[in-house]
Amino acid sequence: MDDPYDLVLGMFAVAIAAVMLIAGELYFVWAPDPPQTYTPPPSVVTSSINGDRAPN
Repeated sequence: MDDPYDLVLGMFAVAIAAVMLIAGELYFVWAPDPPQTYTPPPSVVTSSINGDRAPN
């Protein structure tokens, strides 16, 4: 690194990344829970076949 501004720019980038990571963590901690969605109960499959075979 010949230019001292490279070091300053690198430190600035690390500081911005740290702020973004902290902001993301705070968002996940304080974000409201997603609303509960209604899921209908599973349908019951019935059959008209009772297992007995018809006479031949």
